[in-house]
Parts: sequence; C-alpha cells; structure tokens
Amino acid sequence: MNLPNVAAAHHPGHPSHRLGRLALLAAAIAGIAMAACGGDDETAAPAAPGTSLAGTAAVGAPITGGKLRIVDAAGNVVAENVALGADGSFAGVELTGAGPWRLEACGYAGPNWTCVHSVAQQGGTANVTPLTSALVLLASGSSPEALMSGAAAGLDASAVAAAQGALRSGLGPVLASAGVDGDLDLVTGTLAAGSRAGYDRLLDAVQVNTGVDGQPFVQIGSRMGSGNLYLEQGAPAVGSLSAAAGAADLPLAGLETLFNRMSSAIASPGACAHAETGLASTLAADAALSLGGPSITGPANVAQALCTFLGGEAPEPARWGSRFMSPVLGKCDFAGAAPVCGVSFSLQDTEGGVESLGNGMAVTYTGGQWKFKGDRLPLAMHASARVQRDVRFDGTTPRVDYNRAIAFEIPAAAGLACARVSQRNAEGQLVTFAYFKRHTGGGIERLSLWTSNGQGNDRSLDPLAGTTRSSDDTWVMLPQGDDGDAAVRHFFRGGRSVVVDLYGNAACTADFQVAGTARYEVEVAGVPPVWSALPTLPWPDLATGTQTMLRNLTVAANTDTPIDVGWTFARGSMAVGEVIVCSDRSLCGQGNPGRIGEGRARPSARSAAVTLRSGVAVAAGANKSVALSGRNGDGLALEANFLSCPGTPAGQVCQDGDVQVMRAVGGAAKRR
Repeated sequence: MNLPNVAAAHHPGHPSHRLGRLALLAAAIAGIAMAACGGDDETAAPAAPGTSLAGTAAVGAPITGGKLRIVDAAGNVVAENVALGADGSFAGVELTGAGPWRLEACGYAGPNWTCVHSVAQQGGTANVTPLTSALVLLASGSSPEALMSGAAAGLDASAVAAAQGALRSGLGPVLASAGVDGDLDLVTGTLAAGSRAGYDRLLDAVQVNTGVDGQPFVQIGSRMGSGNLYLEQGAPAVGSLSAAAGAADLPLAGLETLFNRMSSAIASPGACAHAETGLASTLAADAALSLGGPSITGPANVAQALCTFLGGEAPEPARWGSRFMSPVLGKCDFAGAAPVCGVSFSLQDTEGGVESLGNGMAVTYTGGQWKFKGDRLPLAMHASARVQRDVRFDGTTPRVDYNRAIAFEIPAAAGLACARVSQRNAEGQLVTFAYFKRHTGGGIERLSLWTSNGQGNDRSLDPLAGTTRSSDDTWVMLPQGDDGDAAVRHFFRGGRSVVVDLYGNAACTADFQVAGTARYEVEVAGVPPVWSALPTLPWPDLATGTQTMLRNLTVAANTDTPIDVGWTFARGSMAVGEVIVCSDRSLCGQGNPGRIGEGRARPSARSAAVTLRSGVAVAAGANKSVALSGRNGDGLALEANFLSCPGTPAGQVCQDGDVQVMRAVGGAAKRR
C-alpha cells in the first residue's frame, strides 16, 4: 500500500510548511492542543482537607497553555483541567484518596502538543518533565499514558528509587556538564522552567522519548554532545551519552533574551523594520532562509522575508503582536568557530493559537550573544516521519489499514547528483537507508528516491542499479511488519538522526562539498512506531453522525455546501489540527479537483466547519474521504483517513486512485 495524496500533501518538513509558501503557513498545528487534558479551565475537584501539591511542568522550555490532571492509586480523579502558569508552574492542588498519585501535564512544547507524566508519593513538590515520564515508565514497566486510568502498580517508593538510579547512571556525563548534582531527585528537585539553568538546563541537554517495542522503553539522546541511551525496565542499558567540550560553558539563558527581543520586534510593521531594534538586529551575519528555491541570505534580506510573512498575504491574516515561543532546544554543534544549536521556531498569536514557522531552524552564539541563524544547515535538508490509519466505514465491519513513511528532502543544488541517507544501528555503525538522485527533466527542486524498478516503493540500495520515479519524490514507505520494524529499531537504539552523504556523480562516489563538507547529520522529526504499536497511537475517530452524513451527502457542482465534521478522541498527546474532505483521493493535493473542502480545528475542538465546493456534482453514495491530521509530542505526524467507497466490494481496500497515488507520492500532485 501507499500513502495517498492527502498524507503526502501535509508532511511537516515539506517546504509548503516552511516560509516558502507564505500564504499557506497558517496554524495547521494550532488545533494540536488541549486534547489530552480537557477543555475549559477548572479548579481542582472539591476535596476534604488534605496535603497540597505544587511543581512545574517543563521540557527545558516551559509547557505553554498547559493543563494538569492527577489521579490517585485507584484511578480516581483528584484534579483535572488545572491551568498551568506561564512558567509551567502549579500550586495548591489538594491530594485526596491514597497514593502514589499520578500526574499528567499537557501543553505546547514548541509547536507540538505534548503530555509529560510524573508520580508523587506524598504532598510537597512533584515536577512533571520528560525525565519524570521516563522515571514512571522504568518504575512501572508501563507506558506513562496507560497509567492515567485504573489502578496502577509498580510506582511505590522503592520502584521509583530504582528507576531514578538507572536514569542517573545513564545521564552521568550530561548531569555533570549541566552542573547538576548526581543525586538530583527528578520529581522533587528545584526546577525553574525557562531559566536554562540547573534541572532546566538538564532538560535542554537531552531529548527524551518513550515508546513500545514489545514492552515500553525510554530513549534519550544528547543534544549538547553525542550518543544514544536505550532503557527498558530490568534490562541492561544499550548505548551511552556524552557531553561535548564547551557544552558546560554555553550560556543558554540568553536564548530567552533573544526570543524576547524577536517578539518585541514583531509588535508592528514599524517595529519589525526598525533599523536598530528590528528583526534584522536579532539575526546572525550568516543568516539564511530557504524558501524552496535559492536561499535568502544576510540579515537584512531574511528579516525582510520574515516581516513580509508576518504582515500577511491573502487569505492569511497579519501576525503583528504575536510572540515567538520559548524555544525547545535541538542538537548543538560545537565544531565550528561559533556554537550552533537547533531550535523550534513557533509563533503564538494573540488568541493563543500556535503555528510552526518551519523545521531545521537554528541559533548561534557569537560575539557574546545569541543570534537567530535561520536554516541550521547550509543545504536546507529535512527529515520527517508520518503514520497513517485508513478506516473504511461504509460497510458493516470497518476495514482498517496502516502505513508509515519518512520523507527526506534534499534540495537539488547545482552539481549535486546523489545523496546517501544512512542511520546508525545499536552498535553505532552506519547502515544505508536509501539513495536519492536527480530525476531527469527541468524544474527539479529536490532529489528523488532511488527505487528498484520505478514502479513501487522498493528502495534500491545499489547506487548503480535502479531508477527514479518522478520529480520531487521524497517519501520512503516503510514495509509492513518486521521488515519495516528493523529500520525503526535502528532509530530507537542508534539515535533519531540520519547521516546524509553528498556526491557529485550519479555513481555516488565523488564527494560533493557544501560549506567545506560532504557529510551532514540531520535530525528526524518524529519516528514511526513498530508495526504492532500502530493501533495504540492516539487516533481520532470520526463521529457516527459525520459518517452517516458523508455517506448520504450530495454536493452540487460549483456550489458552496457547508458541513460540520465531528470526531471523538481518546486521551493522548495529539489532537486534530486540520481537516481535509475529498471526493477523489488520488486528486486530493492542494489545488487538485478532488480536494473539495478543508478546515482547521482550534484548541479543544471536537468538530470543524468545512465548506465544500466541487467543480463536478458529487452524488450520495459516491466515493468520499475525510482526513484528520495533527502531530504528537515528538513531531510524528499522524493522519487518520476515513473512507467511503460503496462501489468497491465490501471488505476490500478502497480502490479510488490507488495506482495514481502510487505514482504521485512525492510528486507535484501532492503538494500543499
């Protein structure tokens, strides 16, 4: 099977989600909010006098727009929808019932809605961070999300202490570099979110992910060094972490100063263009921004591009008065003359909506201060992952199918003929994942996947045998089952980045250097799960009433037809941000005739208004599809597709456009 155009049209790393498509950068991710922690603010549930709990929810940056939920040992709700402060703090929550108490804090971390978890044995302090999520998993042997309902086992004080010991042991070099005591209590230790010091600096220094591969696991990468640490309950650690020379001296607190200055500079058009305090004054001398074509370079030109975007371009509104959110730190590079660190680059508007302004952005520490650099790499390469669930709902028994893919966007720079993408295995050795080459023809923007026969999605791992299928063919489908799981497990145990080697000849033997090197490390936004874990992801379900409405819906040609698309949602760190309605799935890319309606969801929404318009009449019983999409906390894009195709025999995959989609993946038909 292949990802349809709907999925390909929205992958988060595509230049359409970057500043190159200025008119299309509205908050596609704005609805990825408040799904996991409820809706309107509420106070803690009425309770008999008890012991008060306070703490901070943070990922390095504070959790923004967050809510807190607490359940007792039996799974009874103690408090929910407790609003977190702007610094991620909470206080005065009265504990009822018996402990240990489980905590879940959900909010924005950069542009993604995420949930972190913790445990409290008694009143006092209970911080909620990615490291306490790891602690909960290692103590209980269960994924943190699964512990937020029903009775929980394995979170007694001795189990938590043992898990703390395992984490501290693996984090040793990073703890020392961050200036944190080796006996830091991850739950009760002092934490000032956004200070970029102490415990908060430790959160900046590591990327923590949890997942399930047979059993729950923790994966930790070093953002200010190297290495990858893989932990399961009761098993020896796989891998190790290190801190780079110079990491301990990097003044991370200045990041807040930089982003506050940038926010002040976008208060108005005049502020943005001001010669001394405008956006250009916050940019590095080597600032560059790729817009899908040649890079815009220099602080003046990059600032002008950003100010133009912020001023709005129909149908998008102006964004003056928004603020640049406190950044989530990415990988830092200390090899050059000045340190360079990846950062999230997100706006929060005056109504609280959040949007990403692009992946692969960076800051640099130069001349005693932080400056915004724009593109982190001199060749703006990106890697991003997507998973998809297809549900055919027009029969008595729904048919469910899953797909997963990773997109690698490698600009077709003049003279660049080939790129090899490799990933590290558990031993740290590079394993070839795919080759990308220049497709024949003009107007080539990106290298295309090197396939075995040019028909299916079979990657050719022989640079001398194969062919490309089409231009801009960036998607690599992962096989179902164990074959695809092998590549996924490399990301778990070897690290969530890839190495891209560039070549100037089609045989992939002659190095092609950009800024003095032919090899670059590229972080992957999100990693797909193993095949068996796909059903457990936080998928939304299309409301029954919406399913019935779609099956019976008629759309007259060239006539506006307003509808409401509704969904239900299990608890989890993802929400619906975008809704797409199509009559022909093979022609569902942006601007294609099969896409007949689209809308966006605001925080905590369970429905979205969509106006349908089709160039041809759509009859009741005709093929129709709805895509609900968003991202989880680590940037993995999820898309839930709901399909009605009465003309296809019951129990079979909807055939609408499958052949065309297979050819079009990565091509112009999918662009947004």
